[in-house]
Amino acid sequence: MCRVGLAFDVAGAGSLSELVALTGTADSVVTIADFAARQLGVRLSSGELGGEPNGHHGLAAAAALFEEGRFRLPVQEVFALTQAARAHALAARRPRRGKIALAVPQTPTTAE
Repeated sequence: MCRVGLAFDVAGAGSLSELVALTGTADSVVTIADFAARQLGVRLSSGELGGEPNGHHGLAAAAALFEEGRFRLPVQEVFALTQAARAHALAARRPRRGKIALAVPQTPTTAE
């Protein structure tokens, strides 16, 4: 089994016990989505931090870690927006390794 140093759960899909096993300790796992975390000794991060009650502080921290190359998000497959139903069907199948993403085309904005 691959050893992982830290784990951050954003899915809340009941994978905390596996993340604890991968890291070796509940102290190395944080979730923002699984409200059964305390039963496994995992920290549930919610509420106000840095004056932001909605958790947006986590987005800035995750973006900074990503820019530093310290946060990776595995992507299994990217679908065109027109293939959203196919992407949803794949996302529902288990096991899944990585995220399923939709490529949304940008529309030009006009200056007013």
